[in-house]
Formats: sequence, structure tokens, C-alpha cells
Amino acid sequence: MSKDAPTATINNPTWWVDGELTPQRGRLFGQLLADAAARYPDARGESKALVLAGPPGAGKGSVADRVLGASKSSYVNIDADDFKAALLRQSIADGSYESWIKPAAVRDLEVAGERLYPMELAALVHEESSELASAQRARMMTRGTNIIVDTVLGSEASAVELGTQLERAGYSVHVVDVEVPFEVSEERIVQRWSEAITAAEAGQDPLGGRWVPSAYARPLFDTAHGRARSQDAAALLAENPAVQRFERHFTSMDEHRSAIAEGRRAQPARELNLARLHPGGPMVDAAYMKRAPTAAVRKPGSQKDLGRGGPELS
Repeated sequence: MSKDAPTATINNPTWWVDGELTPQRGRLFGQLLADAAARYPDARGESKALVLAGPPGAGKGSVADRVLGASKSSYVNIDADDFKAALLRQSIADGSYESWIKPAAVRDLEVAGERLYPMELAALVHEESSELASAQRARMMTRGTNIIVDTVLGSEASAVELGTQLERAGYSVHVVDVEVPFEVSEERIVQRWSEAITAAEAGQDPLGGRWVPSAYARPLFDTAHGRARSQDAAALLAENPAVQRFERHFTSMDEHRSAIAEGRRAQPARELNLARLHPGGPMVDAAYMKRAPTAAVRKPGSQKDLGRGGPELS
């Protein structure tokens, strides 16, 4: 199932006409955006942005918890996956999950005794969830609300666009790139899906788990250095003068395996920790800022400074 399959929500003529939302669907979007904003009553208008980049299963949420700590409640988390879940819940409630979204092939599987949960069809609401996430980000940026942008950041073009938007809106940006090898990403995708299915079967969450097709995940790692495209895209984003701090965290296969064997959460290694001495200035090692604020200045715009081009630079 692809994001532009015949039963994808963007292909429903009751909801979309010539690439535009119909009034009916527009009202739903407005309600979903209002509901999303209401979940963050403590969000502050400090024009701060935390951008989380990395492939599926990298552990971006866990790293964000450590980076922000108690201040996380002052941010609005913008994640397209949250909107996928909201769209699917709404479709179940209004009947469109059965009448439109569910493909005939899935119905045939169900007749044969198999069961697929709604989040396994999340690709069919992908485009709308992306639209909603973009709209929420635009609304929050207009108000100067602190935001967490949780994204794969799978292309350098998307990195440049995001950086430009944040810079124009006057945001102070902290970029955290969270990387894992493809094999770790793949294993965690399966594990996350399996755990969600188990929870659904136990009656805890009727939506089940989201499946990320390997056809989507594998190309993210089609790079010369073998890591995900997000690594280079995040480094490019960090060159934007609005970015005040740039970190990269990496979980190796060895650490992933050890954590599983020992029954603990994997601890990614921080490979980069750079910051600007002043807005628009060059990046320096954040550790030096405390000891010698004028020392260790790096040449701005250097790819090596920001760790672009592969793990050997870390």
C-alpha cells in the first residue's frame, strides 16, 4: 500500500478536488489542528525549535526527552505520525475507514482469517498527515510557539526549506540528529510494530502498530557512507545561521545488541556537540564554550566541521 494508492484519503473526491481540500474536509482539518494544539497547554512563545532528524526507529523521542528534560512541556511536538493516528480514529468513527480507506485486498485477507489493524494502513493517510503537520508547524511559527519538529529529514532540499522557514520566523534552533545503521532501524521497526500489535490484541489500543515498508526505509540509507540521508541533511540544516546548537547521536549495532541482551535501553553515543558563540557566528565545540568562549572557532560552512559525509568524520 502506497501513499498514493486508489483508496488513499487524498484520492477521495468528497475530500479533495483538484488538489484542494473540500469545505467538509477542511472543517475536519481545522478540528484536528485545534485538538492537537490543546494537548500542549504549557507551551511557551519563546520562538525556540528543536528539530529531531533521523531514520525510523532511531530513538529520536528518547533523545529528545534527555535533551529537553523538564522543559519539554513548554514545546508543541509536531509529528505527522500523531496525525496519522488521529485521521484513522476519525475514519473509524465516521465509517470511512470501511467505506473508503480499506482496500479490497485487505478485505480478502480478513475473509481468509487474517487481521490487519488500522495503523498498518497508515500509508493511506500519509499525505494528509503531512499536510496537517505542515499546517500545525506554520500556525505555531506564526505565534512564536516553541516547537519540536520530529522528522526523518530525508533530503537536503527539505533541510534547506525547513531552515529557511525557521530563520524567517525568527526562531532559535537546536538540531539533534539521531542515527542508527539500517539493520538497527529495520529491527526496531519490526519490534515497535510487534509490540503495538500485541497491545492491540490485548485491547489496549485498537489502532495497532504502524508498519514502515522496507521499500521506504531502505532508500534512506542509499548513501556513499552507508548511514541515512538524514545525517547529511541535518548537517546542512545546521549551517543555517538560525541554528544555535547541533548534536549528533549514534547507536551502533553492538550497543543495540548489548542493550537487548542486558534488558536495558540502548544508549547512543554523542558524536557531535557544536554550538555558536553568538547568533550567526561560527560553530565551536560546545565543551569549549564553558572553558574558553573565544577558543576553538571553526571555519563556518565547512562540511567537515558539521560532520557531513560519513561516520569517519565523527
